[in-house]
Amino acid sequence: MKQESWLTIKYGNNTFDVKWSEIDREIKEIRSVDSEINIASILSLEVKKKFIEIIINKGTHHAI
Repeated sequence: MKQESWLTIKYGNNTFDVKWSEIDREIKEIRSVDSEINIASILSLEVKKKFIEIIINKGTHHAI
C-alpha cells in the first residue's frame, strides 16, 4: 500500500499543492492551488528538486 499525501508548498510568489509519496520519496503530482490540472510534466527538474528539498527539510506535516 502506497502512502501518499497532499502538501501545500510556497515557492517564489506562488503556492502549489503537491502529491508526495513517502514510500517512493517522490512527487506524484503538482497543481496550482485550487486547480485540477497536474503541471508536474511542464515544470523543470530544478523546480521539482527544490520542492523535494522543501518537503524533506520541513517535513510532510508543514511544507509551507
